[in-house]
Amino acid sequence: MDALRGSNLNPGTALAPWRTIQKAADTVVAGSTVHVRAGRYQERVRVTTPGKRGAPIIFQAVGAVRTRGFTILADDITVRGFEITGTEDLWDDGVGIFVNAGRCVLEDNEIRHATRGGILLFGEMGEPGSTDCIVRNNLLVRNGLVGIELHGDDHVIEGNEIWGTVQHHPRWADPPRWVDADGIRFFGRGHQIRGNYIHDISYDDVQNVNPHIDCFQTWGPAVDIVFEGNRCENLEYQGPDEQGKGFMIESQNGLVRDIVIRNNVILAFNQITILDGRRIQILNNTFVSDLDFDLSTQVGIGLFRSLRVTIKNNIFYNIARPHLAPDTVSERSLDAGYNNVYRSDGRRLSGSPSRGDLWGVDPEFVDAAGGDFRLQLLSPMIDAGTDVDVTTDFAGKARPRGGGHDIGAFESVIELVEPEGAGTSPHTFMPGSPVLPLPL
Repeated sequence: MDALRGSNLNPGTALAPWRTIQKAADTVVAGSTVHVRAGRYQERVRVTTPGKRGAPIIFQAVGAVRTRGFTILADDITVRGFEITGTEDLWDDGVGIFVNAGRCVLEDNEIRHATRGGILLFGEMGEPGSTDCIVRNNLLVRNGLVGIELHGDDHVIEGNEIWGTVQHHPRWADPPRWVDADGIRFFGRGHQIRGNYIHDISYDDVQNVNPHIDCFQTWGPAVDIVFEGNRCENLEYQGPDEQGKGFMIESQNGLVRDIVIRNNVILAFNQITILDGRRIQILNNTFVSDLDFDLSTQVGIGLFRSLRVTIKNNIFYNIARPHLAPDTVSERSLDAGYNNVYRSDGRRLSGSPSRGDLWGVDPEFVDAAGGDFRLQLLSPMIDAGTDVDVTTDFAGKARPRGGGHDIGAFESVIELVEPEGAGTSPHTFMPGSPVLPLPL
């Protein structure tokens, strides 16, 4: 493709390229690679011709390529390296990349200011829709509603950076009252969500009534999903119903069960809220809050009518109120213990310890103030946990290393070098950079 010198009357070769990406999408066959040269393509690409298993159709940006997005309605399609912005005020075409297909690969794209969300993998559980997609190493900035939303079955969502999601995009003419700004929304079955970095979603933009910001949210159905190695920074609070949460898990439209949350670093006002969940495992995470809030609603993990929840080997750091707040129904089958709970101001902890807990013990992070939550060489978290069948840590290092299982997201540090995955995502944005204004 060549936006300046191409023509759709050409044969579509390197020497005689087409002008539009849509021409390629309507012409190529399975196994083809569409090389799109640098430039601005004022089009949204609708892909309806499928590739084949093992022979996908690949849309590859060569240089800086900007377009208005992709709607993918065919299996075995790869979209790689595009900058997407300027989406319409429409349902599917308002999303940066909309997929209702199988075996897609979306990687190394940069999606900014999309009206209705960054990436949507659409589909209903048990029905044809999006399945077996890989969404990897994308940068999603200041998109409306959500960074990534996934339905369907068996997706891998990894290495993405999401920041600055907004509730009311200025080009969304009539947003519903329930619109919120979230990082990742998850529905469906069998997903792996790992190594993502979500941050800097705030209440400073235009809001709905009683908004709440979640790094990860579902209202069901959601079954057999694993979260690991993610970092969430959501230390936001505006009112009793307007809080920043790590996870908001609710069985409203369908059952939520068999969820594993392990080896994540979560900085949030509330760490996790679960309503009507079943068989949820929360293992080897590092949960951090801010004592400056010190409000009655600032609990660590809140459980409501949730059965067979396991909470072990986690660090709860600077949680002002109880680290665990189960209702009576949830408490009957709750399996909690071997967690660390600590306040850095030395004040008395709320709640009560469970078997094996390290209560009021400083975890001795490398640099808590600087956001480095690895363990120092002599941390009391080392070998203080229990075996919960977690075989790697946040950075992908094997665990256990010593004579026992460490508490928290990081296995003990042998050498104070930056472990792979401990910093930011592959993208260049760093927390504290200026927030970009939304285009009108």
